[in-house]
Amino acid sequence: MRKNPHNNKNLPEDILESIIISSTEYAIIATDIHSRIIIWNKGAELIYGYSKDEMLGKPLPPDLHRQGLPNSEFLFVPDNKSRSHLIDRTMYAKRKDGSFIPISITSTPRINKNNETVGLLILTRDVTRYKLLEQFNSLLIEITHLVNSSSAIDHMCSAVCNTISSFLGLPSVFICLYDYLGNNFYINAMKGLCKSCNTHTCSYFTDENDVAENIKDCFKTYTQLTINHSSLSEHAIYEYMDESVSDRGENFIIHIPLISDVSIIGILHIVVSQPQKTFLLKETQILSLIANEITAGIQRKRLIEEIKEYADNLEKMVRVRTHQLREKDAQLVQSEKLATLGEMATGIAHEINQPLGGISLITQGLILAKKRNILTDEMLLEKLNAIVEQVDRIDKIIGHLRTFARQSDQTKTPVNIKMPLLDVFKLIGEQLKKQGISVDMHIEENLPYVLADHNKLEQVFLNLIVNAKDALNELEKVRKHLKSKNEATEYFDLVDKKITIKTYSNTSHVIIEIIDNGIGIPKSIINKIFEPFFTTKEVGKGTGIGLSITYGIVKEFEGTIDVESEEMKGSKFIVKLPIFKENNM
Repeated sequence: MRKNPHNNKNLPEDILESIIISSTEYAIIATDIHSRIIIWNKGAELIYGYSKDEMLGKPLPPDLHRQGLPNSEFLFVPDNKSRSHLIDRTMYAKRKDGSFIPISITSTPRINKNNETVGLLILTRDVTRYKLLEQFNSLLIEITHLVNSSSAIDHMCSAVCNTISSFLGLPSVFICLYDYLGNNFYINAMKGLCKSCNTHTCSYFTDENDVAENIKDCFKTYTQLTINHSSLSEHAIYEYMDESVSDRGENFIIHIPLISDVSIIGILHIVVSQPQKTFLLKETQILSLIANEITAGIQRKRLIEEIKEYADNLEKMVRVRTHQLREKDAQLVQSEKLATLGEMATGIAHEINQPLGGISLITQGLILAKKRNILTDEMLLEKLNAIVEQVDRIDKIIGHLRTFARQSDQTKTPVNIKMPLLDVFKLIGEQLKKQGISVDMHIEENLPYVLADHNKLEQVFLNLIVNAKDALNELEKVRKHLKSKNEATEYFDLVDKKITIKTYSNTSHVIIEIIDNGIGIPKSIINKIFEPFFTTKEVGKGTGIGLSITYGIVKEFEGTIDVESEEMKGSKFIVKLPIFKENNM
């Protein structure tokens, strides 16, 4: 029978030797029963820094491994007599140069054919990369939290610098942001630099020939948008370093671009040791992820700041425009008020002419009595008192005209509706009588107050009563026209021109009704009467804004105004104003 070439009794030893020789990622260490090292492979040389010749035949050093941090009091030396099948831990290995690196260690007893413990087999692996990746993962989570916080850009960047320095044990971290207007980079936030670093800026160059040697790596970073590094002592920022950083031996500075789309918005600089530099330059994707988070945070916060600034400016514009509109509105109200007075000029003149006529008659009577020698002291005193009364009447009319014509301010005070309502008749009372219009008033006693402006309320009531007067006069014109054609009905002959005013209150409002039996409002236009410049009056009569302004004033005092009307029978305007309560002020 043919022999299998693989059935070699020395094959297991060949395989073991091959593993020991070829393995560089794992340290393979074996000891005898006296803890003397009998196997020390290439991987052990790389991890611990000792050569095979230095370690073979020597006792396993008691301080070769430490649990926890390098300054821990607990040492770990595998027990040769241990009967446990497996010990698997993560700790630190002490290298020949005194430095420590994190390792994963697995040790198990070596058993011979007689089931006797003859030593230990120890496998260790350098887990520096995994530990650092774990650190960077935690760092990335923390940075994501910081950039999504509500803090401002400066505070966020400062927190990011402190966090990177703390998590990675870096002596200095700083962020330079690009100023598009100044065309330079300035230090926005830092850790590990002295306070005078705020004076340091770096111009943005496009030609490498213009760049100083001590910032050329920064130039490459912002022009090529790539990660670069240089010796810290050869960089321009070195003079701004804290003394504690300068005393830590040789350090390097890595420049990571903060890129928005395809343009630079800044640079993240980190100061690192030689081992850290070696690791980070192999793992540049980690630095890019951190830079991307910082960039996204800066962009987001800049956008928020721009939106806030826009909102603030918009708010200012709205305030200015609102103020302008209020001024225009006040001017419009004043113009309409004066226009109303202009239209009533004849009636007002009549109001003044009446006392003037009385004064004239009294004066003529005195002259006549003097000529007839019948003027006594008693008669003279009586007539002079009568003249004073007429002068007081004129003074009151003119004084009220001045008060009414004065532009109102925006102040609201508690007002008794009865007062502005009665004041209207100081202006047009005689005019209504002259035109044959009777006024029937029903004012509830002890009406609650409303929060308003006396002058503006008088304007509201004046507009509504003047409209009622015009509606009555318009119906009279229609009646005369029909009479001239013998088309008038008995109804027209029976109707007297009358304005009825009712004021009363309910639990929440004071209600004012102004009713006339005039021409009425057609249904087709009743929904338009409060629109600005809408009028049914002849050209030259009325401004078309009286009812619109009336509507605006009532709304200003949080009231409502409604109208009910029927053609040829009259109209009713209903104003409702909320009752004033002191706790509402």
